[in-house]
Amino acid sequence: MATYVPSDCLAFVEVNNPLEVIDGIEESEAWKALAAPIGARSIRSINRGLIDVARWTGVGSANAVLLARSQLAIVFTGAAANKTDSSLTIRPLAVLVIETHTSQRRMRPILENHLQEFVQRVYDRPILSRKQVDDIEVSEWSSADGAHRLVAAFADSVAIVGNDEASVLRCIDVRRGRNPSLAGNQQLVALRAQTGSQAPAVFGFIPKAGVKPLLQTWILARAASAPDATTVARIFADVFGNIIDGLSWTSTFKDGVAEDRCILSLSEGIASQLRGNAVPDDRTILDNLSFVPRDTYSVSAYHFRDTEGFWHDLNALISSRADVVGAIASRPLLRSLFKPYGIDDPDSFMRAAGPHVETIRRDENSPSVLVTDTLDRQGLLRASQDRLGRAAKHEALGDAELISSSSDNWAASFADNRFLIGPGEDVRMCLEVKAQTPASDDALRRSQQLIDTSLPIIALTFTNDRKAAISFVELFSPHGRSAFSTNAEVINQASRKMRYAVAVTLLKDNGFEWTSRSSFGLFGALLVKFAPESLH
Repeated sequence: MATYVPSDCLAFVEVNNPLEVIDGIEESEAWKALAAPIGARSIRSINRGLIDVARWTGVGSANAVLLARSQLAIVFTGAAANKTDSSLTIRPLAVLVIETHTSQRRMRPILENHLQEFVQRVYDRPILSRKQVDDIEVSEWSSADGAHRLVAAFADSVAIVGNDEASVLRCIDVRRGRNPSLAGNQQLVALRAQTGSQAPAVFGFIPKAGVKPLLQTWILARAASAPDATTVARIFADVFGNIIDGLSWTSTFKDGVAEDRCILSLSEGIASQLRGNAVPDDRTILDNLSFVPRDTYSVSAYHFRDTEGFWHDLNALISSRADVVGAIASRPLLRSLFKPYGIDDPDSFMRAAGPHVETIRRDENSPSVLVTDTLDRQGLLRASQDRLGRAAKHEALGDAELISSSSDNWAASFADNRFLIGPGEDVRMCLEVKAQTPASDDALRRSQQLIDTSLPIIALTFTNDRKAAISFVELFSPHGRSAFSTNAEVINQASRKMRYAVAVTLLKDNGFEWTSRSSFGLFGALLVKFAPESLH
């Protein structure tokens, strides 16, 4: 599908077999557990046998032929910003390209009917207008207030639908050979080959040219209300955009879950610069999770050969790849990563910390507890002293020492040659769970069985996947949240049987490789993120 995509796009995602994705979703553990109590309808409403006949013969209903033969690509061409007195709203400019492999006479009416049904569902009193651009008829549906619009055009067997007319027309020009396509991008060819999968259900690509704009958009979307958001976003994008060469992503369904694999390609020489102190000598990343309470929202484990050395390498790398402004700004930017954990002096902290580091988040929106090996007890105390205060209270809690702030609910502890710091109640809970007998059926413990501990893993994350899975399945339910009024307990019990989502990060020769297994993967997360509010 890259042949339909403008060469200067910021990112694109292709689905060469939509039916494979649909089957993977409906055969997944999460869908089987949640669809019935939530009241989700089958995504594939047409008999599989009829679809197979339609694929090979073209005989059948228009919907069956479209589902059987279509290929899809989602193209991100830019972003539009709308600034008000109090906030900045970022809207991605996106286009959906559908190669139907079917005559326009047959497929256009059915697709326009689906678009009409969609806008009537999500827009307030939609208005349809048509116009001619050269020899292409462009249809546009807009909401009554003009805030939202959907644009569609057709070229031969291809339908192009987007939220921006210029982007739709750019894809039309690529289809007609007037503008170059992304297919000739050598980086795309190389990264596609590195994925190791000949025909993944989903493939995504961010070229070098798209890295900085997407990083800047991401920061603006997260911190748009901050007065210096634009400056911070530009510096962040410039600094890390000089390090990252591009990204590829594949997604397939395997053993009842979605398996995502991302390859983050780094600029030449960077991976080797980080490898010496990053990649651990042993395979003990799972040996230090004894402080994790049951039903924890997420836990991330990091294992480095030399923690202080890796921190030094990272600082030197970012400074050397940035301009003068970026080099000056990058150091406080990196230091700010430790602020949420009450660490004001990251250099001293990393010098005193051992090779194993974990973050434990009890609830989705709560601060994390930071846990690390203790190499230098006094160094860790000095690094956290400003947050705890000089009048901190010391007490014994079993075999552990608990140090509590005198001014607020913040605490640190030394236990079993480990150092913990975070919200006081959560630190206490982490210490208490150490003395408990772990449950053999605990979702986190079962998820650990998915990890290949023979790999040189530098980062490992477990995340409670229940809420994300429920949000995805809800998209296909006509009942909306009303299902929870009668089936809340059934939905809760079904979701509690699900394992945690697992993500593993390795440092390879040319960059980072990130592999994840979750209910519906990044594809499901993107669908939930960008689905209109009326579909949630």
